[in-house]
Amino acid sequence: SHPETTPAEVVHAQLARKAKMVLLDARAPPDYAGEHIAGAVSVPFYDPSPYLEKLPRNAWLVCYCACPHAESRDLAQKLVAAGFEKVTVLDEGLGVWKGKGYPTRRGHAQ
Repeated sequence: SHPETTPAEVVHAQLARKAKMVLLDARAPPDYAGEHIAGAVSVPFYDPSPYLEKLPRNAWLVCYCACPHAESRDLAQKLVAAGFEKVTVLDEGLGVWKGKGYPTRRGHAQ
């Protein structure tokens, strides 16, 4: 289904090579503050409209949640409906990202 999913290994490797991408945490802000992928920004799936103008149209937007796909797919579909073309969903979500030892942060800082 669209948007497609991208494995955590691929997203991590692309971040390491400084690819143009933005990680979007689709969960509620308190969940983001509890723990999120390092460098990710909070864009809640239930109301992304306040964030749309700030999102780049020339970078990949990688949506993720902890579900592993429910909230992130919802956000991704809303981004596509808003005209964003480079949108994907992090396959497996935050749990697999953490399980692989990839960096996370706590609090509101990216």
